[in-house]
Amino acid sequence: SRGSAFGKSNIIAADAVVTGDLRTISPEQLLATRARMAEIVFAHLPRTSAEIVFDDGYPPMAPTTGNQELLAHFDRASRDLGYGPVGGVDPREAGTADISFVAAAVPMALDGLGLMGTGGHTVEETADLATLAKQAQRVAVLLHRLSSSRPDLSPQR
Repeated sequence: SRGSAFGKSNIIAADAVVTGDLRTISPEQLLATRARMAEIVFAHLPRTSAEIVFDDGYPPMAPTTGNQELLAHFDRASRDLGYGPVGGVDPREAGTADISFVAAAVPMALDGLGLMGTGGHTVEETADLATLAKQAQRVAVLLHRLSSSRPDLSPQR
């Protein structure tokens, strides 16, 4: 996104449009945030008007006991491969993830299992191809262990 302005600095714009996104940790937090934002917008100044429109984007993905359990299994796989510990990211520092669309429907879920890099979602984003083999090995060990140890996840024979 980008913006531009022109004219004199002491003139109030007739219209302004602002876009953004909300990233919350739970559906309850999303609803509360939207309600508070609507309160602020609806309390606009006299002789002005304002409106706010929300579009659903990525749903929130709340931390759960199941997610922590799965992360612990992933961490163990990483350590056993000699790649060191893997920890969770503070949800305030995380972005959105495709897994968020199904996270509420499954007992455990993880994000960030693919290629790693820097500069996420900016023009400076790069992919570190050297991480691909490690990540694939971590995931392969995790999936093998889960399918071998959990009857509900084992392949049908």
